[in-house]
Amino acid sequence: MMIGVRRKFSSLEEAPVLPQPPPKSRIILAVFLIAILLLAAVILLYPDPAAAIKRDQEAASQVASSISALLGLNPSPPLNYTLYSPLILNGSATISYPPNYGVLAQYALSLVNQDRADFGLDPVSLSLNQAGQQHAVSMLRYGYFSHFDTQGFAPYMRYSLLGGDGAVAENVAFDYHSPSIFTTTSAVELAIKTLEHSMMYDDKACCNDGHRVNILTALHNKVSIGIAYNGTSVYFVEDFENDYINLTYSVSSSYEFSLSGTPSKSGISAKAAYVTYDFTPGAETPAQLNAGPHEYGPGNLTGGVLPPCSFVCPTFQSGITVYAKVWTFTATHVSVAFSLHDFIQHYGAGVYTVYLITGSDTGSAITSISIFVN
Repeated sequence: MMIGVRRKFSSLEEAPVLPQPPPKSRIILAVFLIAILLLAAVILLYPDPAAAIKRDQEAASQVASSISALLGLNPSPPLNYTLYSPLILNGSATISYPPNYGVLAQYALSLVNQDRADFGLDPVSLSLNQAGQQHAVSMLRYGYFSHFDTQGFAPYMRYSLLGGDGAVAENVAFDYHSPSIFTTTSAVELAIKTLEHSMMYDDKACCNDGHRVNILTALHNKVSIGIAYNGTSVYFVEDFENDYINLTYSVSSSYEFSLSGTPSKSGISAKAAYVTYDFTPGAETPAQLNAGPHEYGPGNLTGGVLPPCSFVCPTFQSGITVYAKVWTFTATHVSVAFSLHDFIQHYGAGVYTVYLITGSDTGSAITSISIFVN
């Protein structure tokens, strides 16, 4: 059994800054409503939801298959089939799902939320973003264990490429057993339970309790769950999200960055934006990935963006300071605009990730938007 180290948070010291105070696809909304109705039907039929899932795994698998079909996913064939290549190309990927994904994902979600409830935290909901499943399939197909992948992408890059517009923080875990034992849903559930328990209660020596902190971060409100397995291996991914704004964003040819949207929760506001830099990702072999590193950070901090200022303006103590052209956070609207020109002029081609922060480090981010610059 192996547990992947979570990300490290980063911050930039700065002078005091006072915080200033397109809808989702109709298809995705329809899928979400259908999923709720189907799950509600199961609950009505069986007063004990956990027992209902156990008694009727076939029905739950059909629900998962229906959801996958509506989303245009490709449910994986029997275990002895080759998984589809999950490489992300032109912003999309073919992502395989085990036939019992719906049962396994709901079980994993129940474990996460029980751990959060034990510490007085609100539950997270299951995200429709596919980043977690894409990474689980990638690790199983290519035989490696890492937060990075064979394309050189970090978790926040995969999340953005697959449509994520909040902020993401990843846990990965892996269980191996020979001879084959992961041939039933209950066996895979036991592996997931063991891995979740290890991340919660046996994480100190491995990872300085990083996974535990991730599970128990109050700001997280969603999780993208990845589960991929064969007879000997189970890969388990938790991509926790801070997703509080239904937003759209764009970058112009002159590197003008803008985002706008509607908050899904009152009181959401950012005090600044951090901008990090990564070299352009390159292909990595499974052997390289298995050799490490086995943790990831938010990228190399280059500086950040502060709200508009025209007189006695604060600056970051290190890195580049840019002042936004637009910085609006109200109960009904969010709008931010600034130029990435100074960052790109200094660092050149690569990946720039924008973290709108509500606190003092990237752990308080409500976005982790990765922008690829050639």
